[in-house]
Amino acid sequence: MRLTAIFLALVLSSCATLQHSKPPHEPHVLRIADLADPSSLNPLLAHDQETIGNDLLMVQTLIGLSEHNRLVPVLLTRIPSRNNGDVSRDGTRITYRLRHGVRFADGIELTSQDVDFTYRAILDSRNNVLSQDAYRRIASLETPGRYTVVVRLKRPWNAAVSDLFAQSDFAFGILPAHAFSSTQLAHASWEDHAFGSGPFRVTQWRRGDRIILQPNAYFSPKPKLTRLELRMIPDGNSAFVALRTRDVDIARLTTPQMLQQVHETPGIAVLRTPENATEWMSLQTRRPPASDVRVREAIAYALDMAPIRKTFADAYAQAGSFFPPVMAPWFDGTIHPYPHDSLRARTLLGGKTIDAVMVITAENPLWSRIATVVQQELAPAGIRLSIKKYPTTLFNAPDGPIRNARFTISIDGWLGGADPEQSIVFTCAQANQNGDNISRYCDPAFEALFRDQATTRAQSQRLRDFRQMQRRIDDALPVIPIFYETYFDGMDTRVHGFARNMLRFPVAPERWDIF
Repeated sequence: MRLTAIFLALVLSSCATLQHSKPPHEPHVLRIADLADPSSLNPLLAHDQETIGNDLLMVQTLIGLSEHNRLVPVLLTRIPSRNNGDVSRDGTRITYRLRHGVRFADGIELTSQDVDFTYRAILDSRNNVLSQDAYRRIASLETPGRYTVVVRLKRPWNAAVSDLFAQSDFAFGILPAHAFSSTQLAHASWEDHAFGSGPFRVTQWRRGDRIILQPNAYFSPKPKLTRLELRMIPDGNSAFVALRTRDVDIARLTTPQMLQQVHETPGIAVLRTPENATEWMSLQTRRPPASDVRVREAIAYALDMAPIRKTFADAYAQAGSFFPPVMAPWFDGTIHPYPHDSLRARTLLGGKTIDAVMVITAENPLWSRIATVVQQELAPAGIRLSIKKYPTTLFNAPDGPIRNARFTISIDGWLGGADPEQSIVFTCAQANQNGDNISRYCDPAFEALFRDQATTRAQSQRLRDFRQMQRRIDDALPVIPIFYETYFDGMDTRVHGFARNMLRFPVAPERWDIF
């Protein structure tokens, strides 16, 4: 480990001396390191947050999320609501009013027929769409006019406007219907030169190397960049070296240690974007030993968060609730971590010694460091913790330990959506092999709160529901929150206007520039 660190330091040092010999960079050409070579550029087929975000450069959603995490109309004249009459009083009808004159990058106007096509493609079973759940709540989608779409829901649903055709946990942008022969999207020729109504279109995709985008000539206002390149660099350290040598202009900083090195590098700044994401320890509630709430409480009291914070160099804010502060006003700031009390932990266990299993992803070095500290802290309380590491592909696979609840503790977390409902993974319906409730927590009182928030017309009541849900989770401990995520971009100081929202998605790329 020490030799590796010395080698990396020498590489970075030599790179720093080389960077000054590089020729001047071409203005208005932005190069971004992308850690994942996408399997598809179609937003309906994208399965990771970075790829979904990149797709938004070309294909726009009806509703977006601003840099300040507010809903904004993108392809609409206004956000539907009960106040403006676009959401019916009973909450089951939503009217979307499309902007006139929005054109795809080939000059053809975007209309309600494109929204209808996208909806049918989402529900087409031949497409590997990661989640259709939100769209299965729709009873019908009608297009009574060229610029009008009417969605009728099977039942009232408060999160509908911020989820359907919006930037949320998924971002299903509106596809150009005329560019596809059918709603079966796989292997469509559109992939080679992907385009939509967004500020950029793909002019070249060198698979495994880079994606080159140029401005959509029909987009207004005209993008400031003349070219945007997504460079495929599948390793975080390699992307960091590329940033320091000026081979790219923006790269994600994947470790806290990179932050300090960036501060020591002239000409590079850090963009910090708080995320709607929380890292936590999931506790298995249906299998011994953690099926006993006293064991879960003992684990919480046995943990000393100060040494755990050192593993990530205090780069992130320590978590109390499973909701992050960026989700204000829904976030309950009165919830704090359990105090460190080994004696109380031993008392809860009745002085017995128990065996427990922690599972983590082998490829995540931070989780490995946290796991080691947790192992040391649980021992004095009488909890013998064994750590099992799995390849990422197996960790969350259908036959892996997470989906099959073969663990006592797991280090994982959750990235939510634009609506607070999309940060909730603790419902009974999700407590199965195909669901995201890997703790298998199921509480009738929690379920009642979740149902009420979805349908109540009173915003104040909905707020109370979410606050109570946070307190029930704090009491029952299906998860122990560790820290709130922040997305760190290392960025050349010549870059201007670059921004993200709390879902990691790009904001207003037409304003980005580099001189």
